[in-house]
Amino acid sequence: MKKTYVRKATSKDIEWINNTYQNIDFVASDFNTEYIALAEIEDVKCGLGRVVNIDENNLELGGMYVLDQFRGMGIAEKIILHLLKNHEQHKKIWCLPFEHLQSFYNRFGFLDQKTHDYKIPDKIYAKHKWCNQNYTKDVLLLVK
Repeated sequence: MKKTYVRKATSKDIEWINNTYQNIDFVASDFNTEYIALAEIEDVKCGLGRVVNIDENNLELGGMYVLDQFRGMGIAEKIILHLLKNHEQHKKIWCLPFEHLQSFYNRFGFLDQKTHDYKIPDKIYAKHKWCNQNYTKDVLLLVK
């Protein structure tokens, strides 16, 4: 099996990142305010994800996507582990995955917001509401 490498994206990658997000109706990335991770197999980009700074106490893990031909290879897990390892440990990390991915995110310590009862940042609350109005699948509100 070929080795998957996950690295921090560079400014040279932003066009590919945003083209990929545009193709799947995800919000574009802002290289200056996000930590973006890219997964590659033999220098071929196969997946991505990001951590977005919300405020001084909160981050959002999002933008997780693995290209169809690379699914089932554990790439999303490697991207998430990379992102979690490279974020500020004292901050809350919010995640808005589709409902069918709940058990996957639970493995990384993300739990339903109601179990913690943390104050939801306005930006996260608004995005969660938008997602559930605009996507056909239910979107959860998880936090770690």
